[in-house]
Amino acid sequence: MQKKLVFISNMAAPYQVKFCYSLQSYFDTEFWFYVKREADRPKWWEIQLGEKCKVLKMSGIVPKIGYYSFGVFYDLIRFNPDIIVLGGFMNWHWLILRYAKIFKKKVIFMSESLRFVKNDYDESDTLMTQENSSKALRNINKAFNGADLYLGMGAIAKDQFIKEIGFDKEKVSTINYPQDIEEYFKHPMRLKRDDENYRILFANRLIERYHPLFALKVFRKVNSMYPNTELIMNSEGPLKSKCIQYINDEKIKNVSFLGEINSWDNMHLIYKGADILVLPATYSNGNGTIIEAMASGMGIVISNKINNVERHSIDKENCFICDLRVESFVNAISTYINNPELFNEHGIVSRKLVEGRKNKHLAKKYYELIESRCN
Repeated sequence: MQKKLVFISNMAAPYQVKFCYSLQSYFDTEFWFYVKREADRPKWWEIQLGEKCKVLKMSGIVPKIGYYSFGVFYDLIRFNPDIIVLGGFMNWHWLILRYAKIFKKKVIFMSESLRFVKNDYDESDTLMTQENSSKALRNINKAFNGADLYLGMGAIAKDQFIKEIGFDKEKVSTINYPQDIEEYFKHPMRLKRDDENYRILFANRLIERYHPLFALKVFRKVNSMYPNTELIMNSEGPLKSKCIQYINDEKIKNVSFLGEINSWDNMHLIYKGADILVLPATYSNGNGTIIEAMASGMGIVISNKINNVERHSIDKENCFICDLRVESFVNAISTYINNPELFNEHGIVSRKLVEGRKNKHLAKKYYELIESRCN
């Protein structure tokens, strides 16, 4: 008989909803969410939840408390899970942890590394440490120290959980976030374009740490060298107006913003129509757009400030990893354009390296890790 597992998180992200159904082969699984979609996510992020996923009743988000749900306790009694997986060190998850321990349930916390930020909109790339956040980290340790397993999204998060928060190292491990990338593997490999009409994609939201204005500076030089190149940018984010102003001030041609995407299931077509992903991030905890682009077979040009990419990003073998100088990014993009055979060479390696991120493989990894650590 399968064990029952529930995952509780902030919002019904499409890749999490789909992963729920991949886990059914190993657990009787339900995924519960506090809200269907956060305000900074586009409407096309909303997908059908099916029978195994739901937005909790009497739930939402309020200042100081954060996410909450009074209905979650009814559902915990109804479903009676053996394993409760909690996404993030939230105030309400402290209550769920207390409930779980009373009824002898296994509890797993999943989280990215914790940044030293003043509010939800702070784009700081500084991590919380004993030096800058000793009181907050002590409170996290005190509140959540009773869990059975802590899963960091990458080695940096794992180290932070052990060294800065002080969780028992025997209870800390790492795992990857799920990604909905199956359709990307069906894309054709990129070929030489005789007119050099290569499409460069900036897929991330237009926020400070993803560095969209830097990407525009790079493209300005690339386009002066290869006038038929195009830059396609994400249209979401607070820096859009500054990007438009820079485009107009510098009279940059061939830049467009993504139009309305009609559904999550069609998002992969954006990658299918592009050749090179560019991500000059000043900080990222291992970005999903890189995995998507690799599964699609694209050329990849990223900064050396992105965490947790070592397993799938090998400089000059399946991508170019650059320091944050415009010239470095321009040279990397030019290398693809001048040597188009690299698209196929890099694409083949990339797909092999991210094959394990398909949901069917990742679900097995989750099962094996949970079974080995939560018996």
